[in-house]
Amino acid sequence: MRRELLALRPRKLLALVLVLLIAAGVGVYINRDDKTVLKPEHPEYLSFSGNYVFTVPKNYKVDEQSVPGIQLVYSGTISGKTLDEAYGNNAISLQPISDLTHPSSKEFKAYVNNTFLPDIKKNLSTDDVKLKFAKTAGWDSARAVVASNGKPFRIIYLKNGQHPVAVVAKEETDAVKKIETTVVDVEQSDLKKEVEPIKQVLRTVVQSIKEQNAQELYRGAAPELRAKNTEAQVISALQRTTTYINEDATIGGVSYIPGGFSAVMSFSSSKNPQPKLWALDFKKIDNQWKLTAFTLPSLPATPTQPPRNN
Repeated sequence: MRRELLALRPRKLLALVLVLLIAAGVGVYINRDDKTVLKPEHPEYLSFSGNYVFTVPKNYKVDEQSVPGIQLVYSGTISGKTLDEAYGNNAISLQPISDLTHPSSKEFKAYVNNTFLPDIKKNLSTDDVKLKFAKTAGWDSARAVVASNGKPFRIIYLKNGQHPVAVVAKEETDAVKKIETTVVDVEQSDLKKEVEPIKQVLRTVVQSIKEQNAQELYRGAAPELRAKNTEAQVISALQRTTTYINEDATIGGVSYIPGGFSAVMSFSSSKNPQPKLWALDFKKIDNQWKLTAFTLPSLPATPTQPPRNN
């Protein structure tokens, strides 16, 4: 992704997406009869920045690192330097709507009509836009369908709730529908009781990594990690990270299946903006989350991993 995007604060990103990637003009259609029922499937993605959960479509993966505050969901290898090019390659994005601070129907409609639509009219250049309000599984939503020169250009789905979210794509696809119909506030999701245990084990593991505490990391890991790697191997692996281990570490969310989850930890700093990425895999054993495998960034001889969950 273009480096300028990385410097923007997350609260500015929704405006960026709208300004760069959609088209202006409005035709409004109201429909409040959508009775869609959520049927979450696995894997699911839990966004820590957005506090929402959504089903990851088959053969898709989630990228939290390219543009801070946005989850890019795509299949295969994404190409292009801008979000516009990413959407052209069928990428889907999700991000919190930070300007919507109260989950009432009145405030949601006011936001859509008084903020969302004026931004489109002001910054973009087509009149071929249809907007539909709906009631989806008990919450308010709105969908903007944008065309340019008679061809689909952008779909924007806005969902209200405790944690409002925007979903953006080039056009309606089965993958987009899957995300739209399963994205839900974490408090209403099947992960609501797992969020704190997941965050706690991640905090513990990250702290052990940053402190180079290989003994604690090894002893607290799952039996399968210890069976495939000696403590000395884990110590050696951590020692090879000293060039960046003191940089800021962030985890944007986790990919979850019942009994297991995986996360990507990113190390970066102002001096070294190119992030170094760790892959972490966990399994629930005796009702506790245990580290089963990890992969270091661009370094050989790392602990052996089982197949990834997602």
